[in-house]
Amino acid sequence: MDSKSIGNRILRGTIVIVLVGVLAKFTSFLAEAILAAYLGTTYQSDAYYMVASVQNVIYPMLSIGIWKVFLPLYKSHIAKGELGNAYSLTNKSLSFFSAISLGVVVLLLACAPIVVSIVAPGFEGETRLLCIRLVRISAPMYVFIISSAVYASILQCHDKFLGSQIREVASHIPTIIAAIFFYKRFGIEVMAIALVVAGVLRLLIELPFVNWGYKYKPDFKFKTQEFSLMLKRLPSALISAGVAQLNTLVDKAMASTLPTGTISGLNYGHKLMNVFSGLLSSAIATAMYPQMIELISLDKKEELGRLVVKIINIFCVLMMPITVACVLFRTELVSAVFQRGAFDESSTALTASVFALYCLGLFFIACNTVISNIFYGHGDTNTAMYISIANLGINVVLNLVLIHLWGVNGLALATSLSAIITFFVRLRFAEKYVKLDNKTMVVTAIKILFAAAIACMIPRAIFWIHPMNKYLTLIVSAVIGVVVYLLMVKVLKVNEINDLFGLLKRKLKKT
Repeated sequence: MDSKSIGNRILRGTIVIVLVGVLAKFTSFLAEAILAAYLGTTYQSDAYYMVASVQNVIYPMLSIGIWKVFLPLYKSHIAKGELGNAYSLTNKSLSFFSAISLGVVVLLLACAPIVVSIVAPGFEGETRLLCIRLVRISAPMYVFIISSAVYASILQCHDKFLGSQIREVASHIPTIIAAIFFYKRFGIEVMAIALVVAGVLRLLIELPFVNWGYKYKPDFKFKTQEFSLMLKRLPSALISAGVAQLNTLVDKAMASTLPTGTISGLNYGHKLMNVFSGLLSSAIATAMYPQMIELISLDKKEELGRLVVKIINIFCVLMMPITVACVLFRTELVSAVFQRGAFDESSTALTASVFALYCLGLFFIACNTVISNIFYGHGDTNTAMYISIANLGINVVLNLVLIHLWGVNGLALATSLSAIITFFVRLRFAEKYVKLDNKTMVVTAIKILFAAAIACMIPRAIFWIHPMNKYLTLIVSAVIGVVVYLLMVKVLKVNEINDLFGLLKRKLKKT
């Protein structure tokens, strides 16, 4: 498998994931905008978003954890043509995780007050009781979303990225329908029911894409060497994924001690940041992971090193200008997306500053995912776990310090700083498995940061002098910024731009 073939396969997967991701982000933000208009920043919205935050920890923890340990084993069987072994592993995994998901549901039903006390220690009275009720109503969704994670993994191994990603589009539809048609009549509880319906849709929409002959058959014979190996790796993978999500939950737990509406503002800022971090970086990392597994299986360390450096440089090309733009145009972006109905100017001001500080870590969050995949690809789930725990510890310490200095803004800044610190820690430990050209990455980063600053500051200066409508400001600034940025990176001879355009040209010729 040569570099051109790898690049084409990653590009093909990335294009599908980005296109579906755009649709998913659109439906996600349509849902968020509708919720913002109906709920605003009230105690009900705080309770609902805290419940959604619990789901946003448990679901990615299980989904990503399963993906990290199941996919390499399944992909290895597929590469060797061992379909029977691949199907056997899938049957055992689905049976095992279905049983686990039922246990999670029972635990949430029984321990909802304890869960709320942990995740929202500042909630009292009516807000706390409401949050407990919503946790219990939404608990059954975990039965479906865990099985969905296994199906997503096998779809990706068969290059069916559309099938694995479309579930994220479907998951937002129940929220939109519930908010528009049922919220005013039935209250906030209907939004928790919508989360359960969304879990069902995540699974059902994937099943038609599994069209290569596989049919699930219950298999509870877990005492095999391979399945035991997967289970041995699973706890550290789950902890790593859970810790990553816990960073967000820790922010909101601490924000629960701040004035009413702070959690909602933190949530909106984080959601908007995820649009930019998720569309490109997550798409590339997801499409890249199966290719990394193949290179690792074939012991092609040099090719793996070049691939990782190339992807990090591409992240730099894509994420650096987005970061600078989000910081400079934070108010316009938040206002354009959210400011309507109960979401007023004060909500915009709160969310905009949080959003900008979260965006400082965009590039590093993207790179952390790719570097962590090196550990998972080599079966080293422990190193990934220890670094994730360190990341959480750093975030908590910084939260405790910065919340007293800058309130909610300190929480967002702490998240970005912890991502930056652990990026360099991951780089250091990755040297055990692959040699990375750090000099090339540093030179590229300096060039890109300079080009991004110039490209974004020019339109920002123009609209400081001549203010315009926020929507027109964003559109014109984007056009000016992209043109200036492309000219700058061309002058600075950033090779990754040529590589990206080369891959796109080859893809277009084939189509």
